[in-house]
Formats: sequence, structure tokens, C-alpha cells
Amino acid sequence: MASVENRYARSARRHERAKKSLATGVATAMRAAQRPVPLALDHGRGSRVVDLDGNEYVDHVLGFGPLLLGHCPPTVTAAVHAQLDRGSTFGAQHELEAELAERLVEVIPCAELCCFSTTGSEAVHTALRIARAGTGRRKVVKFQGHYHGWVDPVLVSTPGTPAAAAADPVPLDPVPATGGQLGADEVLVARWNDAAGLEALFAARGEEIAAVLMEPVACNGGLIEPLPGFLEKVRELTAASGALMIFDEVVTGFRMAVGGAQEVLGITPDLAVYGKAIAAGLPLSAVAGSEAAMAPLLDGRVAHVGTFNCNPLCAAAAIAAIDVYRGEPDFYARLDAHMAALADGLASAADAAGVPLRVRRSGSLLQTAVGGPATPREYAETLASDREAEARFSEEMLNRGVIVLPRNWWFSSATHDEADLQLTLQAAAAALAAVAELAPRERKVPADA
Repeated sequence: MASVENRYARSARRHERAKKSLATGVATAMRAAQRPVPLALDHGRGSRVVDLDGNEYVDHVLGFGPLLLGHCPPTVTAAVHAQLDRGSTFGAQHELEAELAERLVEVIPCAELCCFSTTGSEAVHTALRIARAGTGRRKVVKFQGHYHGWVDPVLVSTPGTPAAAAADPVPLDPVPATGGQLGADEVLVARWNDAAGLEALFAARGEEIAAVLMEPVACNGGLIEPLPGFLEKVRELTAASGALMIFDEVVTGFRMAVGGAQEVLGITPDLAVYGKAIAAGLPLSAVAGSEAAMAPLLDGRVAHVGTFNCNPLCAAAAIAAIDVYRGEPDFYARLDAHMAALADGLASAADAAGVPLRVRRSGSLLQTAVGGPATPREYAETLASDREAEARFSEEMLNRGVIVLPRNWWFSSATHDEADLQLTLQAAAAALAAVAELAPRERKVPADA
């Protein structure tokens, strides 16, 4: 293996150059955490990417999740190229808008109508505006450890912020995730999987609540699935009080199933938000919901605007991608089987290395953590993991030709094959051996764990 300094020389030089004109040298803060240097990539194809230094990697980041079909999927690439020859944006309607909307209504359980934006953050705020306008209420319930984009005021009590004490009653104090945020006076923070706490909150303040917003599987805060009956309780409470139930399916949408988590879990929300995999790597997001829930858009109470909403290139990509998701036989069964084999292999490698690696999987979603509970029920429990060991693990994987997010998310695509699996597990065995060598004093467990 080449020395670290030589292996990433061009990435390091690019980063130093970028810092002179690009704040922090990266375009989004999450990338700055990559060790030993924020990697600069040159190109990708299928399950593999190549960096500026010519190093090839099995890619388990996949653009933070959108690349469900891998890099440069032929059908999507062809559709985008064909549309590019016809125009990239018009400032007017085009035929692909309705065609894509029809696809979403066909495959998403809650969808009778939809509208489009560019990013998941925008779509979340569109859904909240619709809920507030439709109910005439202002308060929104979100869950500690769930992430709904970077825009005020829902960027509170997100992954990475301290958890409330176990004895604290709901609503919990909202914890800002960054400087410069406006207040979160209209956000009520509850605990995930705490049905009694949520019921008490509705009993006290149900008439103020416009919506309950949630990741149906808490992907960002530890991959925590809902306990049996929890989503049913949320559905019951929102329906009884006149509030809307909103699923943030930016991560789970199209990745867990073509109909998203709501298809898998059997719970139909009033509204759902989509992004990431909807357009297989191009920037597109959507809000889908029942006609009743979407009424504020129809009668003009909510004006939904945006220059790049459903631009033709992204629409063409989304149509092509969705047609693969729903049309290719056993598409999701193969994806889940690959991720199951990866999860089993990681668990076996961890046992062999003597590292307490917690491997959590929900369909084709996977997350690992070093230490802490194997199956947490709520975000606060995930803070007991060893963050330094996790960072070391992802760094060691990178040095061995596998890219994993520093917080140890794992994404897979339809292009990942047996060779990718074996290379990944070989890298993991060596990386876990390196983690096992860390002295306890080198492991930095958060003080609030």
C-alpha cells in the first residue's frame, strides 16, 4: 500500500487550492470530516469510483444515497442526453412534468397529487407550509435525532446534537445544530418510539399541532426502526386531532421499495417527501400526498415556486430511473440480498477482530457503530458509540479501496456485485484489525453518552 501522503497527494493539493476561494474547501460540511483528507473524485462507473490520484474504490457512499442504479446508469444517462439536445430548462411547462407526476401517483401509496422542488430541504418546507395552511395551525412535532434538511427551523435536535436527559418530559428543548439559526418556537421535539410521550403531548397541545414530521425509519440518527405499533399510534393521534402525518422519505424513498418505507411498513401518511434516489443522482425532490392534504396548493393558499422545479433534465432522469426500479424483476430482492450478505460479513469480521461493531440493517439500508446498543430504540442510546473508532474504521476502509461515510452509513446499488462484496469484506477485516489496536485512551466516547 502506498504511503498515505503519496496515495492522496492530488486530493490534498486540490483541497488546499480550494480553501483559497471556496469556504472550508468543500461544498457541503459533511465532506470536511473525511480522513485523512476530503477525497476528490475524477469519475465513476457502476459501483466504482476513481480519485484524482488514480485510486479505484468500491463506492458505498453513492452520492450520500441517490445512486441506487450506480454511477452513470445507461438508461438514465441516455434519457438525460436526449433531453439535453432538446433543452435544459424552459421557464414553462413541458410534457415530462405530467409524465413524472403520473409515475409517482402510480407507485407511492399516499400519492394522489404531487409537486416538485430541487432539494429535500425545500420539499420538507413545502410540506410544512401545506400542513400549516391546511390546518390553520403553526406547531410541528419532530423527533430527536431525525434530520429533515438544513433549513431553519427544523435543523434542531439532529444527529450530532446532545440528547435530552432520559427524565426530561416532552416537548424537549430544541437544540440548534449550527450557528446563525433562527428560533424554533414552532417546533415541538419528541422522542422516537415513545408512544406515551407523544400521546401526552397531543393531549396537552393537540389543537396547536399542524403536523408530525418523521423519518419512517430513523436513518440519520442511527437507523432505528419504529417499534411495533408506534407508527399506528402516530397515525391514530394525528387523525383524531386533525394534524397531518408527514413521512420524510428523502432517504427511504425508492431505496426501501419503489413505494418507499410506507409500502414496506404498511402505514399511509397524509404527505411524503422524496429526494435523493428519485432521479438517480440528479437534483430533484417531490411532495406527494392525498388530494385533501394537498388542497392548499389547489386553492392558492400556498404558492409553490422555484425556477428549477422539475426541470426537464431531472424529470427525464427520474422517469428513466423509476421505470427501472419498478420494471426490473427482483430489483429490490437482489438489493436486499446483497446488503444482507454485507451485514453478515461485517458482523463476522467484527467478531473475528474482537471489535464491538453494531451492524444495523433495514432492507437495503445499513449502518454500523462501534459500541453502544445493538438495537437502539431512540437517538440518545446511539450516543454511547465510540466516534473515534468509527472514524478510524472509515479511514482504514478508504486506505484499502472502499469508501464509507465517516459516520459509517453504507449504501449499495444495483451494480454492486459479488466481487465488490468480497473486496469490501476483505478491507473490513483489515480495517477492524486496525481499530482493535486502538488503546482505550485513544477512543473518544462523547461525554453525554
